[in-house]
Amino acid sequence: MAGVRVAVLSGEGDLEGFAAGLFAAMRKLDAEGVELVFVRRPGTGGLARAIDDRLRRAAAEMVE
Repeated sequence: MAGVRVAVLSGEGDLEGFAAGLFAAMRKLDAEGVELVFVRRPGTGGLARAIDDRLRRAAAEMVE
């Protein structure tokens, strides 16, 4: 994957901060030409579930 720009986003420990900055970070990465973004799924309950739902809807492709 030579020449591919990759970013990794993780919300471990601070879901509120992760949720607040996630989509702004994704817009910034898109504007910078990042082609592949890995996001560690934040968990299963409450806010983590809402974040996961939004990520799934925004994803062009998912890797489980």
